[in-house]
Amino acid sequence: MIRLLLIEDETLIAQMIVDGLAAAHYDVTWHKNGADGFRDACENDYAAILLDVMVPGMDGLTVCKRLRDRRDRTPILMLTARDEVDDRVKGLETGADDYLPKPFAFAELRARIAALLRRERLQRRRVQTIADLTIDTDAREVLRGGKAVALTSREFDLLAVLAGREGHAVSKDDILAKWGDTESLPNTVEVHLAALRRKIDADRAPGKKLITTVYGFGYCLRDPEGGES
Repeated sequence: MIRLLLIEDETLIAQMIVDGLAAAHYDVTWHKNGADGFRDACENDYAAILLDVMVPGMDGLTVCKRLRDRRDRTPILMLTARDEVDDRVKGLETGADDYLPKPFAFAELRARIAALLRRERLQRRRVQTIADLTIDTDAREVLRGGKAVALTSREFDLLAVLAGREGHAVSKDDILAKWGDTESLPNTVEVHLAALRRKIDADRAPGKKLITTVYGFGYCLRDPEGGES
């Protein structure tokens, strides 16, 4: 269930939001006080924050600014009775992602939240590039020189482990641990690594190969022209 944080001091509005979003399968934590909400946001992970501007303890603009000062990129939707252009601009300038003036239709609130979450998923999509190798962790897709490389699930997991330690040697035992595999022998890694090499480094000149063996230890994925990271 998607977790949301609501910071709103008007009980009737807050209860309407909590009940409505619960029916839409969101898990909403509600605070009436800005300072309490800020503390909660710092200590817990939420998919998005619904933040009223005029809340006691710490006003919404301050909550938003302090979260952004902490490099917290959780999407923030400002909720307020204020509908002046200057007030909307202030909210966005402090780091809010969107602004919804009161009164609002609940359907619009749901649509705004859904849009924020879609945008956040796209922004967080994890794509790593090493030389001409592109690894899309979310889509589990790999390109080498712009061409798709078809990997098995275990080969992709192996590549992801090596990419996570780009430029550094990773032992066979560490790879097995990352897989959550405590029963397989190290030669299992060797078998999958050989298959991965055939797909990633096939027909590449020695100076263009990305996967190297660290003898007696494990393997390393690195840009041969970029040095170690």
